[in-house]
Amino acid sequence: MAQKMIYFSFMFEVWLVYVGSMFPIFLLFMSLGQSLHVVMIVASVLTFLFIIVQRTFRGLHLINQIQKNI
Repeated sequence: MAQKMIYFSFMFEVWLVYVGSMFPIFLLFMSLGQSLHVVMIVASVLTFLFIIVQRTFRGLHLINQIQKNI
């Protein structure tokens, strides 16, 4: 249970890093409300992609470990 909480807090921190890094850039081109809205959507999509890539590579690593043991 504690490991899942650590994982979720790490994913939330990744999301915050995405928001914090993209918000000033989008703020140059849009109003405050629009840029915050777009940044939250883009950060959510990037975080989901990060999770998918992370799980894919973890699965590939497990497959390689199984093949080495055979």
